[in-house]
Amino acid sequence: MRVAIADVGTNSCHLLIGEFKTGQVSSYHIIESLKDRTRLGECLQNGRLTDEGYEKLKTALARFKVIAEVNEVSDFVVYATSATRDAENGPEIVKRLQDEIGVNMQIISGEKEGELTYMGAASSVEFSERNLLLDLGGGSLEIVLGNKHAARKVVSVPLGGVRLREMFLKKDPANPAVLARIEKHVTDTLTPHLAEFTLQPGTKVIGSSGSMESIAAILATRAGLASLGINGFNFRVSDLQALFEELRYKTLPERLKTPGLDPKRADIIVVSLLVILTTLRLLGATQVTVSTGALREGMMIEYLAREADYEAQLSPRQRSVLEVAERYRFDAAHAKHVTQIAKDLFMRLLEHVRFLPEARSMLRAAGMLHEIGTLVGQSSHHKHSQYLIRHSGLRGYEPWQVEVIGLVARYHRKSPPKSTHSEYQTLSKEQQLLVRQLSAILRVADGLDRAHTQNSSIHSLIKEGNTWVLYVTPGHIVNLWGAKEKSDLWNQVFGPLNILPWEDM
Repeated sequence: MRVAIADVGTNSCHLLIGEFKTGQVSSYHIIESLKDRTRLGECLQNGRLTDEGYEKLKTALARFKVIAEVNEVSDFVVYATSATRDAENGPEIVKRLQDEIGVNMQIISGEKEGELTYMGAASSVEFSERNLLLDLGGGSLEIVLGNKHAARKVVSVPLGGVRLREMFLKKDPANPAVLARIEKHVTDTLTPHLAEFTLQPGTKVIGSSGSMESIAAILATRAGLASLGINGFNFRVSDLQALFEELRYKTLPERLKTPGLDPKRADIIVVSLLVILTTLRLLGATQVTVSTGALREGMMIEYLAREADYEAQLSPRQRSVLEVAERYRFDAAHAKHVTQIAKDLFMRLLEHVRFLPEARSMLRAAGMLHEIGTLVGQSSHHKHSQYLIRHSGLRGYEPWQVEVIGLVARYHRKSPPKSTHSEYQTLSKEQQLLVRQLSAILRVADGLDRAHTQNSSIHSLIKEGNTWVLYVTPGHIVNLWGAKEKSDLWNQVFGPLNILPWEDM
């Protein structure tokens, strides 16, 4: 299975695509890693992300989405941090991205950001029993204390490099008075939190983020070690002090001549140096180990952990279904969401409708596999899905059950069962009824994720005489339309179905 992870920061957006296998989710290998320097922090005005900032973000994520689709990922997870978190119109931005490019971006807290970054760093460098992580981004600084396995304390403060440059640097280079004000601001902001992060003997100090990597690249170049990479590179705080004193009053053209410095970080390097140096001094640190693993790697690890929990609950039959789904590069997010909605509808119907034994298991399998035929072709993919299911070697099912699963997947769209469909006609009357029942459920469930946003849900299903009323939270108007359009078979099998948005009640 392949998954795409993207983090939307104040300075840059990053994309990471990893691949892993069912039963082996403890490890993954990287397929693609990209960065788009969007500088959203410079596009905040009066507490709102500007139209220019939105277009930069939209362009970056649309590009990431295309790359993810080319790599046939099963899921695309996007987390946004400081800039979007601070923007008053952050929720509006999230909705626009969903509506315009079909990307579901989640805004996470500073504490969540710190926890994930800690996980990412722990996967990249050797941690000790007690570790303190500094993660300096464009909008915020996260300080995290933890052990070898997880974060224990997290504080997120608005001390990012881009943010402080916008606040204090009205001209370049900075003068001593401005730098003193920045140092005081950092000190005043951090002082209330210092007691929580006291360094003890044996505490390992780790630094992550683009700014920290840029600093490490300069110091590694000077030490003649740049060719070895910077992950795990160690530097002393005294080296950082010397570098700051060298660069603090230089102009931008002069800073650009610094060997090892990323030219795109030359405008914020002095502020970033000062924030990191001041923080390390306040904490009493003398040495730092640099980790190139950060938020996106932590997001990947979190995703794999969820998959491991999910797999641990699977029966051998369910594991076989998942293996087949992965073999044909299924859209995991959509398939799992549709399957969950279908199961929810099924359980609500049980009070009123009789189903054959094993019906729920067959519905779940059909839901997970209903779109695997898109690997063959989008046109008639429902028929391709049926063929692949019939010949995929599903374990744990009787032959007639595999036939039912394939037919339910086929009938999730387009034509319902017909007398001219030979595979359908070979089934017993009881099995044919089951195909119609499960197909009717799957069609409505699939319609409720027509926008592929995975944010629709069932509120209630009520039977009024021969009529059913389904109240849903559609998440997107397209999902409501999709469910209504695909309720045709339900109307035939169970009786007329009215689908209404619960939010309008």
